[in-house]
Amino acid sequence: MDADSRRQKRRDDPLSLLNVAIGAMNLAKEVSSITPAKAVFGSVSFLLTMIRVRSSTSLLIRSRLTRNQDLMINKTDYVELGLACADVCRALDRGVNGRRVDELTHSVFGAIGQLTT
Repeated sequence: MDADSRRQKRRDDPLSLLNVAIGAMNLAKEVSSITPAKAVFGSVSFLLTMIRVRSSTSLLIRSRLTRNQDLMINKTDYVELGLACADVCRALDRGVNGRRVDELTHSVFGAIGQLTT
């Protein structure tokens, strides 16, 4: 699937996609045996939950904002950012899947370090 069709799919049903991504992050957190990776998955799950809550209440928030503020807050951008974070974590999950800490590559450790700081 190319990037344009993925973006279109994400725009079609953003809350459903966020729910799937939150579930995936929660599952990855539960099954991971690597503590730093668990922290990453938990943080991204929290971030995605906040984006989902913000997206579902955006109409209430927008009614209180000025036009300039409203233009700066774009629901699609929040969803895209959240789903990009979920994509990064899926890649991280593949990198740590079934491995012990002493079996991780230097690049995976580097990625975990960047995601937790």
